[in-house]
Amino acid sequence: MRSIVLASSSPRRKDLLQQIKLPFEIIPSEIDENINELTGTPAQKAEQLAYNKAKDVSNRIKKGLVLGADTIVVIDNEILGKPKDSEDAFQMLKKLSGKEHEVITGICLLDLDNNIELIEHETTIVQFIELDDEKIRAYIKTGEAFDKAGSYAVQGLGSVLVKGINGCYSNVVGLPLTRLSYMLEKLKESVIK
Repeated sequence: MRSIVLASSSPRRKDLLQQIKLPFEIIPSEIDENINELTGTPAQKAEQLAYNKAKDVSNRIKKGLVLGADTIVVIDNEILGKPKDSEDAFQMLKKLSGKEHEVITGICLLDLDNNIELIEHETTIVQFIELDDEKIRAYIKTGEAFDKAGSYAVQGLGSVLVKGINGCYSNVVGLPLTRLSYMLEKLKESVIK
């Protein structure tokens, strides 16, 4: 297995890659992640951001495998990115309360040695419990809501906000590992040897 360059400084993506024992290094992308400037469906926007991140890093390293990913939360066709502040986080969690939403991760693998680009996405349906304002504010006070699409972390305290998940759990954390494994197999790289 060739080492992968992860075009992200996300600690969650780092933990997930370590979990499946993939060799990797981190070179964070420096692109502007403003999803509102992109066109297309939410899934297409997530794919485009993932590609833009991978491409930014690939322009700096010129060889190897580059992995870009971008995770968004979608409810009623509205994309919820990372909250700007605690009030933004509150409004996001209020929208998610008692409802189903989609977590979509765009994922891009660039094989610079063989000039191959793979761009896909994974969608997972997440159902939230009913949240009153007090519970939302208490969760925000933990600090966990920040720097996460949709203002929650399913792998942390946010797990108690989730009633159910239909689909890939690691996708909700930030990187769909099964999808990544399939993509690596297309490049003739195997996670499990």
